[in-house]
Amino acid sequence: MLNRRPIYILLISLIALLAIACSAANADLADALEASPATEVIESTLEPLATNVPLATARARATVTPAPEPKGTEVPESESVNFYLQGYNSLGRGEYVDAERTFTTVVELEPGFARGWDGRGQAFMLQGKYEEAMLDFDRAIELKPNLSVAYANRSLTRMATDDIDGAERDARRAYELDEESVAAHLVLGRVESNRGDHETALAWFDLAVVTDPDDASTWWWRGRFYRDVLAAGNPALEDFNKAIELAPAQAALYLDRAQLYISAEVEPELARADLEEAISLSQDPKLPTIIARAEVLIAELDANAAIVH
Repeated sequence: MLNRRPIYILLISLIALLAIACSAANADLADALEASPATEVIESTLEPLATNVPLATARARATVTPAPEPKGTEVPESESVNFYLQGYNSLGRGEYVDAERTFTTVVELEPGFARGWDGRGQAFMLQGKYEEAMLDFDRAIELKPNLSVAYANRSLTRMATDDIDGAERDARRAYELDEESVAAHLVLGRVESNRGDHETALAWFDLAVVTDPDDASTWWWRGRFYRDVLAAGNPALEDFNKAIELAPAQAALYLDRAQLYISAEVEPELARADLEEAISLSQDPKLPTIIARAEVLIAELDANAAIVH
């Protein structure tokens, strides 16, 4: 039986792209979230960073495995299953091009296997190939209209392309089919945040954390909401710390925590340490957008330090 949960570790990838897309929107988006969400992907418009936010003292693996087929659904008993597993392993390692090729083999061998199309859709999404991803998620849903994960992933893709209404429709459908769909919780939190209903948004983010507290992306998304929307520095820091504890190899997490320190105008050395770690973790695979952003922030820290001295 194929294992269920860690599909949402991909959300980290997504966020990375999402988050980066946001900062890169004013310049040039290039990576992930990476998509490069896993190095990871999603794009969407994030609220401006809060400034002068009080902070508490700082404290300071994820493997992606395929989700199981719903009960009663046949899983192909053929070599396509091996390729399917290989595809998800590639996603977990951030090897999105390899994952795309592997899932292409899956759908060629088993064109009626909905999860194969969903898997390739994720590989496309994590590369920022949103049009191709949408086509694959559409195909997965056509083959299996009750496949919650396909709606959830399509909602993430719609969010990345600023189709907020479409993202909400897909996320609500995913939630109807599976109330434990963390991706649906997070997208609906973003939707309500965009509408200005911060209380409902926080309820969705809280539900995501409660549903899967071992998924770093749930803490990350809520941390960004606390930082960027509620200007709540201490809760944001606690959530970023938890996300890093769960996924210490995700460069974008350190970048976000450093931005929190900098926006709050405290702990410059902690911010510098996080930025250097983000650069180090962005070398393989190469995440140029994260590296560029971190270097800009380090230059700002150096300039501020020079003024003080």
